[in-house]
Amino acid sequence: MNKLRYIAYIRKSTESVERQSLSIPAQIRKIKELFPDIKVVRWFEESMSAFKPGRPDFEAMMQILRNNEADGIVAWHPDRLSRNEVDAAVITYGIRTGLIKDLKFGSYFFDNSPEGIMMLQNVMSHSQYYSSKLSKDVKRGNEERRKHGQLTGMALEGYKNVINPQDSSRTIMIKDDVRFNLRRQMWDLMLTGEYSVPEVTDIANNQWGYRTRGNKRYSSGQVSRNAIYNMFTNIRYAGKIPIPGSEDEFEDAIYPAMVSMDEFNRVQRLLGRKDYRIYNTKKEFAFRPLLHCGECGCMITAEEKTKRYKNGASKTYTYYHCTGIRKCSQRKYVTEGTLEQQFIQLLGKYTILPQFKDWALETLEQNNEIETTDINNILETQNKAIEAAHKEMKRLIKMASKELINDEQFKEEKKDLDKEIKRLEKELIETKDRAENWYDSTVEFLELAVHGREKFISGDIKTKQEVLSNLGQNPVLLDGKLQITPFPFLEYIAEAYPQLEAEYLNLPTLPKQRQKQAFERLRLSWLGMRDSNPRSWDQNPVPYRLANPH
Repeated sequence: MNKLRYIAYIRKSTESVERQSLSIPAQIRKIKELFPDIKVVRWFEESMSAFKPGRPDFEAMMQILRNNEADGIVAWHPDRLSRNEVDAAVITYGIRTGLIKDLKFGSYFFDNSPEGIMMLQNVMSHSQYYSSKLSKDVKRGNEERRKHGQLTGMALEGYKNVINPQDSSRTIMIKDDVRFNLRRQMWDLMLTGEYSVPEVTDIANNQWGYRTRGNKRYSSGQVSRNAIYNMFTNIRYAGKIPIPGSEDEFEDAIYPAMVSMDEFNRVQRLLGRKDYRIYNTKKEFAFRPLLHCGECGCMITAEEKTKRYKNGASKTYTYYHCTGIRKCSQRKYVTEGTLEQQFIQLLGKYTILPQFKDWALETLEQNNEIETTDINNILETQNKAIEAAHKEMKRLIKMASKELINDEQFKEEKKDLDKEIKRLEKELIETKDRAENWYDSTVEFLELAVHGREKFISGDIKTKQEVLSNLGQNPVLLDGKLQITPFPFLEYIAEAYPQLEAEYLNLPTLPKQRQKQAFERLRLSWLGMRDSNPRSWDQNPVPYRLANPH
């Protein structure tokens, strides 16, 4: 019997879209069913996201382990424990040092061995990457909607969202036949200069009988004074969509504007506010879309300043700084030239010689057949899991038809099975996608390691942004210094490559009889290969891991 003492760490994953996560009560029930014999000394029901470190319950759990009041952890999946690098390192280091003697998961098997720990690291790294990528994709999607003249999220009061007839997967904003004209009349009252915001609110509610649209959270009712004031100060009603982190820069909306810019600015003056300045063209800066402030998290913006000299000459400089939307002490301006030099230095750490790329590609081609066999085995296992889940669904339906289980049990178990089938089918699709693309992705990644610095120096703005986006995650500017979390393979290059490059460049100085032996030893060191494990290179970070280097 297992005599270890466990901490049960339960958290509902709101980020893990692909797993259709179980609720906290369902996780508790499933864990008790799967591990009925283990001794749980403490249950934690975490409410904070695992995407950032600093969770109180996580810290309390680790302290219990340090106090030797428990020996292991039981959770539903590794991504419940960590979706960030800091907490993931705490878990794996605790396993290596014996602080955590065992890990049990409801939907993942952990083997306490060097290989098992490595796989656990990969799973938690992928969870962190998935969350980051999802956030990035959402931001990119929102940016695309703005560029196409549409708002993101709910429609403005006075408008409504409808299905786009040209793209049924998207919505567009049109006039609300009931409320648009009444809202316009509120603007007309304000534009006369004879009415205050409270007076406009009173007329709308009590004389016109205006009622808000309402939604699932808030029922329809009278419009508030704050809501009217917010409308009068919201430039979106003038057909201009603000660009986050960029002052006085807007996208032109394609939905019908409720007021003109002249009317909007007149209302701003009546309210004692400044006019909005609208520029016809938008200046594009290389690093502005990529960087955030390392202190407050706001976007880094850019501006141009021209210095004029007594001889009539002038020079224009580009400066980057925090937008200062939140309270922040980062007031230091950084020139674009300084930032560019920092990026070039960073790229220099991750640049390799062409010979090292060629060695990697040779091994990829040699292992291609082995990798394909491994992937086919994975696909076969996943297909069997889906088939088993469907058989379980048929068995459940038969039990319900014979009244061996009641309706409530049937609905609950069917719901869990539906989620499990969807999860398995999604994982199958992802595996097939990796099977088709892993080699090409690896070649592209190695090509970037060879020519990325060169492309950045000589490329245009789009090329620079493409190179930098492949460097890592969370690029921030703090005290004038660039900071970025590089992808794992780049860390491997930064740590292991410089010494190997130095040895490679020193080869011509060796006696000829030693050059061949030194050359082969250097090649094997780069690939991370050993006689006892000729495929360890693809387990360190490549080749198959490079299909998803994040």
